[in-house]
Amino acid sequence: MTGSWEFLAYSFERGFEEMWDRAQLDRSRSVLDRPLLMLWRQSVELHIKSAIAYTVGDVKGGFGHDLNKLFIQLLRERAILGYCDDNDLTRCVQIMIAEVQSFDPFADRFRYPNKRNGQPFEDIEIDLDHLFQAHWMITTWCQGAEIEVEQSRGIF
Repeated sequence: MTGSWEFLAYSFERGFEEMWDRAQLDRSRSVLDRPLLMLWRQSVELHIKSAIAYTVGDVKGGFGHDLNKLFIQLLRERAILGYCDDNDLTRCVQIMIAEVQSFDPFADRFRYPNKRNGQPFEDIEIDLDHLFQAHWMITTWCQGAEIEVEQSRGIF
C-alpha cells in the first residue's frame, strides 16, 4: 500500500491539509505560501495520476507533470471504459486544472526563487479558502473516478 499511487496521493493531500491548517492560524505569515502551493499542486498531480493508474490497472512508463495532459489522459481512459464525463463538474475541474497549469507550467513556480531565465517569479497572493475549495473539488473528482471503476469491477 505504501508504494501505491493512492497512498502517495493521500499522503500529499493530508500534507496539504495540515499545512493549510497552519497557514490559516496566522494569515499574516506568507512564509508558508510557497510550500502550501507546492503541496497543493503535487497533491492534485498525484490524485490525477492515481485515478489514471486505477482506471488502466497498470501503468508502464512515465506520466509527465503537465496537469492538462494528465487530466485529458484520464478522461480518455475513462471514455474507453464507457464513462461519460461530459458534465458541468468535469468542465469546472478541467478549468481549474488549466489555470494552475498555465500559472505553473513547469511545476517549478513554488519550488524555486527564479524562472529558468534567471528572472524572479512575481509575488503571489493566495486566498486560502479558494485554494482549499479548488483542491477539494479536483481531488474529490479524481477519487470519485476511482470509486466508479471499483464499482464497475465489483471491487467496492
